[in-house]
Amino acid sequence: MAFKPSQRRTVKIESTELDLRPIMNMMCILIPLLLSCSQFVKNSWLELNLPPVGGGPSPNNSETQDKPKEEPKKVGLKLVITEKGMTLAGNTVILAGEGGAGPTLPKLTDGRYDFDGLDKKIKDIVKTIGGKGFEDERVIIITAEDGIEYQSIVTTMDVLTLAATKELKDQAGKVVKEPWFVNIGVGKILI
Repeated sequence: MAFKPSQRRTVKIESTELDLRPIMNMMCILIPLLLSCSQFVKNSWLELNLPPVGGGPSPNNSETQDKPKEEPKKVGLKLVITEKGMTLAGNTVILAGEGGAGPTLPKLTDGRYDFDGLDKKIKDIVKTIGGKGFEDERVIIITAEDGIEYQSIVTTMDVLTLAATKELKDQAGKVVKEPWFVNIGVGKILI
């Protein structure tokens, strides 16, 4: 005898389509975002000092070996800020204070740094080294101890920028004033 199949046992199979629209929408947003964040080409430069193309003197020539190479003149101007005051120095000389020892510009009696004295000293130094053919005459390096306030360093940089100017002519022929120290480096005293 055959039994009629039960209604419960029959499972209706529904056809469901896979909906790819949410994934495609997400990809449409992610691909441009990832492309904008990636870096395809990394530029790098390498400075080369190549010999001239023309037939210059050969390295085996005795004339070139006898002449010593002239080294560029450098000032190496440095300003050191310590708890006692400010000291100006160059490659070969350190400017001492009034008593012959200590910092070039000791702190004032009220505990502040002597920025007016720094302005005068920098103007004197610029007059002395300006136009003498020094390669780094417009470069100064500021170093400071760990305990020096940041505002003192910033004020020192402002004084150095405003102390002296160099007059240049622009493309139109107008005279333009530029700060003397165009390259101010900041460092830390390492002991």
